[in-house]
Amino acid sequence: MRAAKGEALVEAKPVRQQRTVRRETGSIPASQFGRVRALASYGMTPAQVAEYYGVGVDEIERIIRQSNSSRFA
Repeated sequence: MRAAKGEALVEAKPVRQQRTVRRETGSIPASQFGRVRALASYGMTPAQVAEYYGVGVDEIERIIRQSNSSRFA
């Protein structure tokens, strides 16, 4: 088919999807502490868990340490 005079053929341009950016919260909600401990106990390093949640390693280590002290209280 030919386009009518004066009309240019327009090709559809591919739409680039936006990359999902993990939000940097700086802290993990208390509702996720159990999951953090589980991930650490299943073999993920604190650094890997920290990267997953977008927080510092010290935050993950604090959550893991906190689990041991709160069990006996």
